[in-house]
Amino acid sequence: MDTFELMERAFAEPEVLAELAGHADWRVRYAAAVGMGETGDPRWLPVLHDLLVAEAGRDLYGQPRVLGFPGSYDDTRMAEQLIEVEPVWEHEHPPEVLETWKCRGRVRQAAVLAVHAIGRSLPELNGLLRAVLDDPDDDYSVKAAAAKALSVVGDASSVAHLERALELDEWCLHVETTKALSALRGAADA
Repeated sequence: MDTFELMERAFAEPEVLAELAGHADWRVRYAAAVGMGETGDPRWLPVLHDLLVAEAGRDLYGQPRVLGFPGSYDDTRMAEQLIEVEPVWEHEHPPEVLETWKCRGRVRQAAVLAVHAIGRSLPELNGLLRAVLDDPDDDYSVKAAAAKALSVVGDASSVAHLERALELDEWCLHVETTKALSALRGAADA
């Protein structure tokens, strides 16, 4: 099966989600994470935990430096979705390095958003979400997703992590962190 057929299986055949979450192609892992969130089934929480741990071990952020994106203002996921973005590199890289660069934090973000969609978590999974907020090198889109997930599954121990994340200068992270703090503080007052 080609990549896109496997991605479609993630939405049509939930019984294969755990298998797809371990696939070599990041696009298939991404689809599996999204598919788990779509089911809303908490049985996927251990698989999402393992997926996040595996993704943290991949070389996602030690990528080659991009000199620019002709035709785009900067490196944003939205720009990549709206227009064809061709990065200009310092020098040529092998295809596998460029493929890893394309993934960046996408699979991790999808897995974290799946936790949010499921609306439940595990203690060790919440620990990973808080660690994402505390990691200075983590992608802002993953941090914003972690804040969003913690707004639903977090507890009082998440507040300090969210408050530190609130100090970072990134709009989406600020919005999701503010909402999460409001939700957690509101739950504590109830």
